[in-house]
Amino acid sequence: MNVPEPLKKNLDWYIANQQELSAKYNGKVLLIVDQKLIGAFDSMNDAYVVAVKTYAPGTFTLQPCSPDSDSYTLTLYSPAYSILA
Repeated sequence: MNVPEPLKKNLDWYIANQQELSAKYNGKVLLIVDQKLIGAFDSMNDAYVVAVKTYAPGTFTLQPCSPDSDSYTLTLYSPAYSILA
């Protein structure tokens, strides 16, 4: 699977900052764009609705936040999800 470069960079940024982020936002879904935290949301749906109003699919990352490596070992990337909004 070919993951867009911006998404790889966002994941690397999340992993590098995971402990600090999880201390503040554990259990939230983070909206990350250009290796910056844009917002923290209570659900994936809430984060997605806000993200697609401003950003094109493939340019943002919705990252469940927790201190565990489980939060990023399974990455789901589906451009088709954008048609559900």
